[in-house]
Amino acid sequence: MSEQFDVEYDLVVVGGGGSGLSCAVQAAQNGLSVAVLEKMPQLGGSSAFAEGHAAFESDEQVKRGIDVSKDEAFRAYMDYSHWHADSTIVSRFVENAATTIVKMRDLGAVYEEVIVTAEDQPGELVTWHIPQGEVARVLELMEARARELGVEIYLSTPAKEILKADGRVAGVVATDSDGEDVRIGAKAVVVGTGGFAKNPEMLNKFSAWDCGAQMINVGGEGNEGDGLQMMFDVGAKEWSSIGTLLLFPFMRGKTVMSHTNTAGFQPYLWVDRDGRRCTNEICGLNFGNAGDVVANLPGSFYWAVIDQAQVDHLVQDGCEVGLGVYVRTGEKLTNLPMELAADVEAGTVFRGETLAELAAGIGVSPEVLEAEVAEYNRMCHDGKDTRFHKEKYLVPVETGPYFAIKMEPGIMVTMGGIKIDDQMRVIDQAGAPIPGLYSVGCDAGGLFGDSYILTVPGSANGFALTSGWLAADHATQMIKELATV
Repeated sequence: MSEQFDVEYDLVVVGGGGSGLSCAVQAAQNGLSVAVLEKMPQLGGSSAFAEGHAAFESDEQVKRGIDVSKDEAFRAYMDYSHWHADSTIVSRFVENAATTIVKMRDLGAVYEEVIVTAEDQPGELVTWHIPQGEVARVLELMEARARELGVEIYLSTPAKEILKADGRVAGVVATDSDGEDVRIGAKAVVVGTGGFAKNPEMLNKFSAWDCGAQMINVGGEGNEGDGLQMMFDVGAKEWSSIGTLLLFPFMRGKTVMSHTNTAGFQPYLWVDRDGRRCTNEICGLNFGNAGDVVANLPGSFYWAVIDQAQVDHLVQDGCEVGLGVYVRTGEKLTNLPMELAADVEAGTVFRGETLAELAAGIGVSPEVLEAEVAEYNRMCHDGKDTRFHKEKYLVPVETGPYFAIKMEPGIMVTMGGIKIDDQMRVIDQAGAPIPGLYSVGCDAGGLFGDSYILTVPGSANGFALTSGWLAADHATQMIKELATV
């Protein structure tokens, strides 16, 4: 062992989420000695919240009669990003995502269904592979396999610096669970720390929005951008769309399973902080688009205004759009009346017997809100939205009592990050790979343009799991070549 290190491994993985565990398992299966450094007290990161992951031409799709070709998938990514996505990264993912399904199944994953997120969303591909127990179960299987293969997993151990020697990565400095600095040698380092969704300063710096402090993080609590900063410190180049965020309208204080929260993003009537209708609410069928809308509004919020008839419809008939598998599209929101009553009592939802009373509760002009609702109702009855051209869900708001639900920007993950090549190697400012350094999952850039692609559901987690093992395979090859020099 070198005197400058406390311990040495072939490969150190920084981050124990989906991408990091996928990398660790593959590297250990390839015969490498591996350590995983996780800053949080538990593994999983944002992958613990994922329901499924994308793949193309998988055997799970084939046996269900689902035809989504790799050609179609590649074109979907490129067209959605206006060809701003990195063709080489998109191609590498599309070509290998089906293999990820096989690898996870070899660990014990059982895929129950392959679905879309919203039946009414135009052009959505059937790519969302949902495993039994969702991705949380896949994480358990990867952790078990990693430990079985001898991977050393260190929890509550954040990495804080990447070390270089002789022009290549040589290891990391981490802080162990006792608060002591540890120098860890490595022939390669893979960084998969999940992006910067929990870092308001980075959100404001890199994204198109200035509401970073307002964004409600529902992903990993450890996603503070420290992995990105470590890579920047050794010369990594940022991907041009580093500010790509997965946003969606979300009610503060709620969970993804809340029926009040679900009611708040239905494609009915949304008004801004002044009480004026602010968009074509059909964007709610693609929650990424809806997230961009809410972040861009004055004050970065809207009020979802619903009436008793809509509440009854959501309870008796079901919602128009859900949120993944947490609230299914078409699910009856049976908890909504009781939850709404509790929210009104808590002061987080406003109720009015009249629109004027509702307006007073949310602090807008009664005349403005009444006029906006009257115009909206007229267009609903006419069957033609002459203001924002909504073609469906023209449901009037006219049966009191009325409710107003405040929806703000929720954020699951950031997806823009470090510029990498198709081997997941980190690229430096001069355009060359930094020897021995890899970036995977949401720390890596290239798969997206300026927004997350909801028409290919499962993209972020699919890329996390796939990029992890791809990086491990290249690192293994590189380390073996070093040994022969």
